[in-house]
Amino acid sequence: MDSDQLVNKPLVRSWGWWGLIWLTIFPFIGVFVSIKFHNPEFLGETAWFTFGRMRPVHVNGVIFGAFSTLFIALMYYAVPRLCGRRIYREEWGHWLLWLWNAFLILGTGSFLLGHNMGFEAGEFTWPFNLLRFFVLGMVTVQVLGTVFQRREPRFYVSLWYITAAFVWTVFNLVLGNVVLPYGPFTGVDSAAMHGLYIHYIVGLWLTPAGLAIIYYFLPLAAKQSLFSHKLSLLGFWSLALFYPFVGTHHYLFSPIPYWTQTISIVTSMLLIIPVWTVIVNFFGTVRGRWGQVLGGTDADAYAGKFLILGAVYYLFGCFQGSVEALRRMQELTHFNDFVIAHSHLTVFGSMVVWVVGGMYYVWPRLTGKQLWSAKLASWHLWLTIGGFSVMAVGLTAQGFVQGSMLEHGANFVDTVNEMKPWWVARTLGGLAMDIAILFMLINFYKSAQTGVAVESMAAIEQTGEKVPMAPLQKGGNWLETPSGVVVGAGIFLFGLAVGTQGIAPYVTSKQQRAQVTDVVADTKINVPSYTPLEERGREVYIREGCWYCHSQYVRPVTGENFRWGPVSQNGEYVHDLPHLFSTRRIGPDLARVGRRYSDGWHAAHHWDPQAVKKDSIMPRFPWLFEKAEDEGEAPKLNEDGKALVAYIQRLGTAIGDWRENFVSTNLSVGASVNPGSHIQKDLLPLGKKIYDHRCSGCHGDEGDGNGPSAKFLDPKPRDFTQGIFKFHSTPGQDALPTDGDLFKTITHGLWGTSMPPWHNLTQNERLAVIQYIKTFSDRWEKEEVKDPIAVPRETPVTLASIDNGGQLYVKNCQSCHGAEGLGNGPLAGVLNDAWGFPIQPANFTLPAGEEGGVKLGHDSRHLFRTIMNGVGGDPMPAFQGALNAKQVWDIVHFVQSLRVQSYEDRLLAVGVDPEALEDARRNIWAMLSNAANQGRLQEKVVELTDTNDTKLGG
Repeated sequence: MDSDQLVNKPLVRSWGWWGLIWLTIFPFIGVFVSIKFHNPEFLGETAWFTFGRMRPVHVNGVIFGAFSTLFIALMYYAVPRLCGRRIYREEWGHWLLWLWNAFLILGTGSFLLGHNMGFEAGEFTWPFNLLRFFVLGMVTVQVLGTVFQRREPRFYVSLWYITAAFVWTVFNLVLGNVVLPYGPFTGVDSAAMHGLYIHYIVGLWLTPAGLAIIYYFLPLAAKQSLFSHKLSLLGFWSLALFYPFVGTHHYLFSPIPYWTQTISIVTSMLLIIPVWTVIVNFFGTVRGRWGQVLGGTDADAYAGKFLILGAVYYLFGCFQGSVEALRRMQELTHFNDFVIAHSHLTVFGSMVVWVVGGMYYVWPRLTGKQLWSAKLASWHLWLTIGGFSVMAVGLTAQGFVQGSMLEHGANFVDTVNEMKPWWVARTLGGLAMDIAILFMLINFYKSAQTGVAVESMAAIEQTGEKVPMAPLQKGGNWLETPSGVVVGAGIFLFGLAVGTQGIAPYVTSKQQRAQVTDVVADTKINVPSYTPLEERGREVYIREGCWYCHSQYVRPVTGENFRWGPVSQNGEYVHDLPHLFSTRRIGPDLARVGRRYSDGWHAAHHWDPQAVKKDSIMPRFPWLFEKAEDEGEAPKLNEDGKALVAYIQRLGTAIGDWRENFVSTNLSVGASVNPGSHIQKDLLPLGKKIYDHRCSGCHGDEGDGNGPSAKFLDPKPRDFTQGIFKFHSTPGQDALPTDGDLFKTITHGLWGTSMPPWHNLTQNERLAVIQYIKTFSDRWEKEEVKDPIAVPRETPVTLASIDNGGQLYVKNCQSCHGAEGLGNGPLAGVLNDAWGFPIQPANFTLPAGEEGGVKLGHDSRHLFRTIMNGVGGDPMPAFQGALNAKQVWDIVHFVQSLRVQSYEDRLLAVGVDPEALEDARRNIWAMLSNAANQGRLQEKVVELTDTNDTKLGG
């Protein structure tokens, strides 16, 4: 049978046309996604078109629409020729195409509607997963049926890759669509298994499929036989051996077991072997034909140009991928655009460009028409080179720039702002690439409709090494007849990798247990399950694609524990399915965001992020709100919005009250800084800039507490024009604070309010914004700042001091704060601040950051000053003169005992070992009290008693 008669050309054309359509649509959606980085308001008022819903459309569309459709088309062309027989059950191909398009169209619509499984590259829900699996499974049957019944005895390398790609992918879809969402793997185990799945999409589907294309079409386009069949086999088997084990290299420094991370690093480096073998083979194949390939203007020449271009990008992309697996590189470049550069270099720069090259080769053979315009093809080539190179180089550079900024302590939002010009360049580069694809589509359409007919199809048929068609001979070399070997070995290596990288850690470790170490009490506790409201919020979080921008694990590197909070622990994630580790930080990490801000702040932030932080690139989420009845009122969160906030407030709170001393109020830097007047004036321009970008959203441009977000907030933002501040070390209830006092407040933040800690601003930036804030009130011009009161050495913590403090508390504090310190005394409901807003007395038993609790902490020196000096603009009076230092210290110890008791009750509720309570009490006291931390804690305070072993000292 003539080789031209082996191919079902209408079938290839149908798949090819649809592949070209998807190649035009899905990358173009990527431009819309890219615009949102530098113009977040773009298409931002409709839920369908937010970043979190369009991103999976773009990513899955490029993988399964643009690439996979064209690959299947080219497979239908190449496999019959390589096997010497028509494709097995070729009549299936047409209805499989319609099912495939239904999967792409309906699946895309489901993403826009918010249906998302929460696994990157595995977001499709079960109906679409079933449809995809069915289509690819049937195509796999076609491929294997053709291969096992082939008439050609020799097994060209493209068949190795095509067979392996389909077999691996069928198994990988079971892993990603069944085992991941419905299996026993949660939390850290879910992340480990997902790391395998997502890498297998790239390394065991896209890569072997793309290599099959270039191995088949490059010798034909160059009109020269393959440089080395032995190298091609070395490349195949080294890929099959090493790639299945690289799955966790995107989760280095995560709670995933260290040894599995090390395996992924080693195998990632060994992937250099298959990369170099295939690159040598490709360039060797074109050796002596460079002039004809690069200088030619026909379709075959452009096929060769795109195939070689893809090979160049493949070299850079794979080298980048291996290097980024190194731990030091991940410290610097993980979570940023360096990773995106790598994925674009491999997926678009290599695989998509290779199928484009294949289409240039087959199009005249499918249509019988010559290429319509060589000039349009040239524009396609050079726009692709220019646009993609701008994108790839820019994204790579961004990774180093942002990574270096973060390593040197820059504020996260500042690093995002620094990226915006680079993101504009990426958008322009992507737009150039999409215009190039449109030129290709026009060229192919015009070629098919009005192109010059090819005089002789034989003239453009395969002119490379001609392989005689002969019956399959028994007993031949297994390397030439390896059909079963490819299938069997592929399945074995796939299973071995999943077993060692996914199942073995799950079976041998205890990371699936819902237990963590309380970082304050230093004892093991259980992690409670999500409440129904938090579960619903987690579903909203996944639906809106928040996890595409926000990671949820803190690494023990590059100061992340200083920036975000304590390093993540395994047990924190045991209830998470899917895991939400993420591979990007377009926004800040959220692993420790719980109780950092008030509920009102989160409402304001989701209503209009740019009103809260001008540099934010987060989109608005107005569909999470009910319509306000009064135009002047703040919109109220609907049930989805409330659930989302509840979920966010849960994050990072399972490991104890770590926020209590995360940013101490006993600062050694800035506390005594009081710059001279000339320095203050020099700092004003910087202070105004910081204020405008960080503070005006709540406090207003005029400092009057009426910023655009203020209507959402309770308590209201401070009105700076009055010059009254809550906390100060100077005597008198409404006394002016020192710069050191304001420095503490800005650094620490005010718990339970919209005022977050700003410790990651530089010292100079914090001092500058203090000088600018002081310009809003003339009190600093009219009054002199008093000297801070002296804080005497804290008295020892004893049962007697706590008991005496309790008696003093009843006389002086109970009427507001309540008998048990819950903030519910008789006067609690009738108190107002200096501006007439209702104010609730502090609940001393609540953990750091919970609304209604203390604002600056339970530590001894702060409580002493607050009792002595009162709270500015607040009903809390100054007790200096009414109480002596010893009495104040006793009250401090009593108030701290309320918090210790509440902490202990929580420990008991989450399963602490009762025998560990004494040490837990000692550790909690040491966190709150300087005296206790110095060892001046009476042992009876922490001893278990016979009468009641859950109460402090009996």
